[in-house]
Amino acid sequence: MPSLPHDPAADDERLGTTVAGYRLEAVLGAGGMGRVYRAVGPDGTAVALKLVKPDLANDKVFRRRFEREVRIARDIVHPHVIPVLDAGEHEGLPFLVQRLVESGTLEERLAQEGTLDLATTSRVCSQVAAGLDALSDAGMVHRDVKPGNILLDEAGNAYITDFGLSKDTRGTVLTRPGQALGSIDYMAPEQIRAEQVGPATDVYALGCVLCACLTGHPPFHDRTGMHVLWAHLQDDPPDPCATRPDLPRQVGTVVLSALKKNPMSRPQTPGELAQMLADVAGRGSGGVHQIPTLPDDLRPGA
Repeated sequence: MPSLPHDPAADDERLGTTVAGYRLEAVLGAGGMGRVYRAVGPDGTAVALKLVKPDLANDKVFRRRFEREVRIARDIVHPHVIPVLDAGEHEGLPFLVQRLVESGTLEERLAQEGTLDLATTSRVCSQVAAGLDALSDAGMVHRDVKPGNILLDEAGNAYITDFGLSKDTRGTVLTRPGQALGSIDYMAPEQIRAEQVGPATDVYALGCVLCACLTGHPPFHDRTGMHVLWAHLQDDPPDPCATRPDLPRQVGTVVLSALKKNPMSRPQTPGELAQMLADVAGRGSGGVHQIPTLPDDLRPGA
């Protein structure tokens, strides 16, 4: 009989221990930066606690980036941005505590359901975009917008989280020369080339998220490794309507507008992209259900 895949969380020796007064009960997720735990605070409130990996704790650049994540989340007050409740250091490891969203991530929902309907996709897009616009207003670019960093509550409301890769457009650059950060399935061409990033970089990633919501996978899911990066740089993304004939054709036009190679050819803010999709989905402002006329430079092939 084949053996089951090993779950590293099952061997986590920190479970049941206390970090700065928070008792760790379960592993919610793990990544390159560390692990996120379900924890219970001194007042009995359940929270999400992120603890940095030991091998990263001594990396000065990483620590500055993590400290910036805390500052960003504390400075931005928005209904679709997960707030930081506490932060500090435990036994040499930086940690932060955030509001716990019990229902999980968009990535988990897509794994369960495959795809989302257009109305749900548009609502998620609008809420995530609002949070990203608040980030942009504070001078930040998220740089790692993906389903795993979008939390959904029981009512289906979406929240953007995890600012560990955010770039401060008004401050110090915390990436090394030539270093590209992000998740390759959702990474904009200018990010891959380690060029200047801006709100349109997050627009590209949000366009990839829309592909995942509508088709079940990001645009270049059939590639691996460096081939994914080359596809972002050179290849035309597939129209989501090709696999979802139930969608209005204008949905594909809107999604593809976010995936232009040239950031100046995309919608310039996440909110602009979200409004375009909302209009197509019949949820535009004022209740007027009209299909927008897109500028020439946002049409497929432009």
